[in-house]
Amino acid sequence: MRIAFVGKGGSGKTTLSALFSKHVAGTKKPVLVFDADLNIHLPELFGFKESVSPDMYISKLETRATIKKHLIGSNSNIKEIVDLGKTTLPSEGSNLIDIHNLDKSILKDYSVKEDNLHLVVVGTYEDDRIGKSCYHGNLVIFENILNHLVDKDGYVVTDMVAGVDAFANTLHAQFDVLALIVEPTKRSIEVFEHYNHLAKEGGVHKNLFIIANKIRNESDKDFILNHIPERQFIGFFNESEYLREIERTSSPLEISKLEPENIKLLNMIKDTLEVNAEDTEDRFDRIQRLHDRIAL
Repeated sequence: MRIAFVGKGGSGKTTLSALFSKHVAGTKKPVLVFDADLNIHLPELFGFKESVSPDMYISKLETRATIKKHLIGSNSNIKEIVDLGKTTLPSEGSNLIDIHNLDKSILKDYSVKEDNLHLVVVGTYEDDRIGKSCYHGNLVIFENILNHLVDKDGYVVTDMVAGVDAFANTLHAQFDVLALIVEPTKRSIEVFEHYNHLAKEGGVHKNLFIIANKIRNESDKDFILNHIPERQFIGFFNESEYLREIERTSSPLEISKLEPENIKLLNMIKDTLEVNAEDTEDRFDRIQRLHDRIAL
């Protein structure tokens, strides 16, 4: 099952990505987490900051080549590494990455783990690439991995790049649930409306769900409910004294210290994901349609 936390910068998607990942790790099922934001914060929230070095970022040029070569395997349809594009799906001879076997996969050298939770960092701008490329180029290897990832009976959680950049590539089409984080502000509702429009145009409207974050009172709740359709709404995440303390101390997250009402919201997200989990074939159909459109 795949979920991406999306939204504007500062909405809380990184924190909710980390909290949800820690929460579902309690099921003992494998949890693979990707930090795909160019502002990298998940390692610190998980307590992995000292373990994740820039050499482990999967978007580094040499690492991209290594992973792509592995994914291609003996697939005779792909002659060169550059032919493995963001919409290229696996076929006979391709190597897949099984979420249940990450310790023996190509990702083992580019991830850190604690028990059944693995974290992979896509990366950020490198000094020698300034002025030469945009961050979207870094995301292609992430798309390649998602296209070759077997995630049955496990969780794939992504802290997505901020804003609507997921619609510039295949990332909007790669997840069972796009969890858009909104705040009780007019500007945040405008982001929702824009994202909602793009989701309709991109054929993923049924995958888009809303989480209201930083809720302080009933007025905040009323504001959200007046602007968000009931079908798309998961629930409220109340402003947390515990998380305020985390921001001051930079301590790793501990789910047991989170307020009960916010743990309830994490369960609601989990239920939404499980109900809306798709077959791999459905996801591949979306990617194939994108591939056909790009090829025209």
